[in-house]
Parts: sequence; C-alpha cells; structure tokens
Amino acid sequence: MKLRCKHHILFWCLVLLSTIAEAKIMASDTSLRLASKSYVSTFKSPFNTLEHFTVSGYYRFLGNYRNMTDAYAHMENNKKTIFIGDDAQIPQFMLNLSGYTDKNTSFGTDLYMWTPLTGLGQAENVKGLNLGVSLYGNFKTHIGNLNVRTGGINWYAMTPFTFQTNKGYNRYSLFERNPWDPNANQIDDRYKTFYNTGAMNQDQRWGNQAFQGLIIDGTDLPGQTAVSLMLGKTQFDGGYSPIPNFSYGGKLKKYFDNNKASLSLNTFNSTAVIDSIKLNTAGFNMMSIEYAHQFNQFKVYSEIGSGRRFANDVFQQWGEALSLKISSMKKRLPIELHAYRISPRVLNNSAIFINSSIQQSTVVQAGQTQPVLMPVASSVLPIGQLSNNRQGLDINGVISHKRWKHSIGYSVAGEIEALSSQLNYTHAFNALPLSRFWRWDFPSNVGPYGQMNKLYRTVIETVNLKDVDITGKPVYKKYFNTIELNSKYSSYLMGKPLYLFYLGSFNSVQYQLSPMVVTSEKALLRTYDHQIESYWRIQSHLVWTNYVSYERVLANYQTQTDVESRRPKNQVGYAFATGFDIQLSKSVGLYLRHRLMNYRDKSYSKDHYKGQETTVELKAFF
Repeated sequence: MKLRCKHHILFWCLVLLSTIAEAKIMASDTSLRLASKSYVSTFKSPFNTLEHFTVSGYYRFLGNYRNMTDAYAHMENNKKTIFIGDDAQIPQFMLNLSGYTDKNTSFGTDLYMWTPLTGLGQAENVKGLNLGVSLYGNFKTHIGNLNVRTGGINWYAMTPFTFQTNKGYNRYSLFERNPWDPNANQIDDRYKTFYNTGAMNQDQRWGNQAFQGLIIDGTDLPGQTAVSLMLGKTQFDGGYSPIPNFSYGGKLKKYFDNNKASLSLNTFNSTAVIDSIKLNTAGFNMMSIEYAHQFNQFKVYSEIGSGRRFANDVFQQWGEALSLKISSMKKRLPIELHAYRISPRVLNNSAIFINSSIQQSTVVQAGQTQPVLMPVASSVLPIGQLSNNRQGLDINGVISHKRWKHSIGYSVAGEIEALSSQLNYTHAFNALPLSRFWRWDFPSNVGPYGQMNKLYRTVIETVNLKDVDITGKPVYKKYFNTIELNSKYSSYLMGKPLYLFYLGSFNSVQYQLSPMVVTSEKALLRTYDHQIESYWRIQSHLVWTNYVSYERVLANYQTQTDVESRRPKNQVGYAFATGFDIQLSKSVGLYLRHRLMNYRDKSYSKDHYKGQETTVELKAFF
C-alpha cells in the first residue's frame, strides 16, 4: 500500500538514515573506548569517594508517523501526525545511579530527562527523579539476616491477595515493543527465549507493586522463620503527595520439610482521606493465610483470606477470598488447576484482582476529587487476571511435539452477585495504536459514542445491558468462558532461524453457566481474536518481523443497540504489519515497525477507522 504523500516517505527515510548514522557513531565510539586494555591516570592517588559508585542507564528515541484515511471525529482535522517521544510519558533518557558506603549498605536512584514537545518551550524540558532516592541495607546478625529498603519507590510483592500484580501465563504478542524491553545480546534472543521457555526477560516491576516508604525483610530467623514489614504509600495513596494517606502490611512465614513447604500469615491495609478538610477517611483491611508445598511430582499453593472496607468508623462485613492451585511437575504434560472465589465485599487495589463492585475515591487537591478505584464493570479478562465478585476454575497446560509448543488455557467463571449492568472488553489487534488516538491523558467516555476509556497502552470499551430493574441494577448474574491458545514453531528458512507464533483468544459472556465458550446468539458478548507473528533472522544483526491479526466482536439484542440501525455491536477489524530489528552494536538496537489497520462496527455507523502507522525506536544502554 502506498502513502498518499510521497514526501512523507522521503522524510522518514531521512530520519532513519540520520538515526542509523548517529547510532553507529555512538556504537563505534563506545567500541573504541572498550577496546583499550589499559587506562593511565595522571592523578597521584585515586578518588576513593567514587570507588564504589556506578552510573548506568539508557537513551530511547521514539518517532511515530500516522496517516489516517478514515478517522474518528476528534481526529478529522489532524489525520496526519508526526510525534517524537513516548506519549505514555516514559522518559527519553534515564540515569541509574547507585553506590555503597560499606559491604552492608547501598543506595540507588534514577534521574530522568524528558522533552514532551507540548509547545511550552524551555519550560517543558523536564528533569527530575523517576523513582526517588532509595537506601538499602543488608545486615547479618547472630539471629538472622536483615534487609532494609527505605525512601524512593521500591518494587515489592508479598502474596497475591495482599500485595502483588498478576504475572499471567506468558501468552502475549511480541511484535509491539514495550518501553521497558531490553536490548538482546543476540538480535533474535527475545524470540528464541519466548519459544524455549514461554517467558520473557522482564525488569524488576514484573509481578511487583510500587511502594514508597519503609520495607524490612528478615530471613534465616530462629525456627526456620522469616518476617516482612512495610509502611508507606502505594500509587493509590498519592505517592509523593503530602495528603496523609498510607498503607501498611506484613508477613510472618514458617518453613517446613527442608524448605519444601511453607506457611505464612499476611496482612495489607490502607487508609485514605476523602475530603479536603481531612475529617473523613476510607480504606480497607486484608488478611490471609498462605500455604505452599512442593512434592516430587506436583506442587500445591493456596491462599485463604478475608477482606473488608470502611468509611470513618463504619466497617462493612468481611468477605472471603479463596485460591487453590495444584500444578503437575511432569515435563511431558505440565498442567495447573486453579480454583478461586473472591467476594464482592473484598477490596484491595494492590492485589492481583481488579475491582468490579466497590467505588472508592480520594482527594488530590482541595475541591478536586479523583477516582482511585472505579468499578470496571463485568470485564472480559485474560486467564490469570482475577476480579472480585467472581468465582471460577482455570486450567492451563503445555503440550510439546517436535518443533511445536502449545500453551493452552481454559477458564469458566461466574459472578457471585448481580451488581453491574455493563460489560467491558479490550481490543487485542490494535491495542497500542488505538490508545494513541488520545495522547497524554487517560480520558474516560471518549470515542464516537462515548463508550471507551483509555488506560495505559490500551483502551477499554463498554457495552450496556438492557435487562435491568427500575433502579438500574442488573436482573441476572453473568457467566464467563475463555479459551486461549499460544502455539509456537521454530525452524530454519534458507539456513536462518525462523520463529512462528500464533495467539488466539475466544471469549463469551452469557446469563447461563456453560462448560465451553458460547458461539450462538445466547451469548451477550462474543470476542474472537487471532494474531500471527513471524521472526526471521536473515543476518546475524538483522531480524525481519511480520504480524497479521483479525478480531471479531459480536453482541446480542439483550445489549444496547444503535439508535439508527437498531442493531447491537458487530465489530470486525484487522491489521497487517512488518518491521525490522537491527542490532547496531551490543548495547544499541534500532527497531522499525509499519502497520496497516482497518476497523468497522457494522451496526454503529460512526465507529470506524482506517490508516497506517510507522514507528522508529532507537534504544542505547550504557
């Protein structure tokens, strides 16, 4: 497909050539410095104060060109755009500073520089602390080891129901790069690792929550015990805001059977001010018992907890939170069964489950109220992501045969109470380009019909249900079915490594419990998406990437229909994309992507877009 304006092609060619030239100069200069085997100092004595101080970091250039031939109304006068920088507000330049004063105590911080190009001139040249200054201490005593973290923002996890994020089952697309993705030692390491293990190298945030304050971990304590304590703020408490919101928690853990089994008592709690005069408070309490035991052929993990919320001195009833996982350790057929139940009365915005039943808010400034944990309605969720007011069963397994590896997931779940008259779902095939339709902010109720909410790097769409009573409350409970398939194949093409990946997701929501995904009109909502990717290392420093996706979303007549067509949602979309990964040096990578996209709702006449998007990313680590 050709661009309408050829001078845009010339522009991007010039950008690409200049970027490659600049990167090669950087790489060459770095290589020359590293090639020197000895260094000569003209000083009589070294600077001892800097001996134990290190500086590392990265530089990331991101350019984006978008040409929409068919766009939403708010983009009608701006169909062609060139954007430099990450509109998800990720810094372009980051310095990681760390050091230690002795063998037990160290510190670290991140300094960033960022130019968002908002037109404010010099005032927009943002410089500051990213995670703040943190102090770390590791101390050995006669009763055990003590680890202390304080200040800044630290990434930490306790248990799924107390303080942790969902890790999922490694079923996702690799075509679109994340801001935190590293450069690989070999240009195809990213795809080779995903094929071999099903997992990717992630940074310290993977599975952890952000916490600012004091964290103390004690290990190797008497009686094979360990303890954790935390006091400070989460992102939902306002972070560096002076508002006296705070969270606290801890864990007491006991090991058995040569550390093959463990039992722990856990708690996490939060209190927030909800008015400008700081007289009214709200929050939640969460307590749980965690048990894990690894046998010869299988592993058992369980967490049983209870949670409640409160406003001032009025406490709501406690609700249950139950999770049981049994995993087979056999290499031929690894499989995991997961049963869970989370009451609608349980609230914890720092746990692995999202909130679908409770409204909570806090004050950011006087006279301004910001939702902290808005109910997200009854959501179509990927397997592994839990929600309160839901109970269900997940089965996940891996089947390997010769060059094929299949990761399969099955899920059936149902609501405990009928609370939401809405359904939420996301678009898998154009999630990132769609989120760029609304840059910088994270607005709600946008789109041609006000049914979209932008989140980080994705968009959630809402469907309203018709079966409600006079108060707007739903009449029936909803049930959810999901099947996920991630197939991977590795071979050689013309003697060069080739990786083929398929990712499919099939979902349905209905009023009746069903053992399988419902494919008929009985389903309130059906979503099907397919994503096929190929990665071919045609040279030692070059990978050719390709991507094809197709999505279908269908709702029935028990959901809201369009005023003009009188029909429910009937959406179809596809995308074709290609690109290259270029390794300029061991620490410098260049990543090019070009995408064609086409989407239309056949029932809603204003809901359609068509166009293409090109991105250029240069990332250098040092």
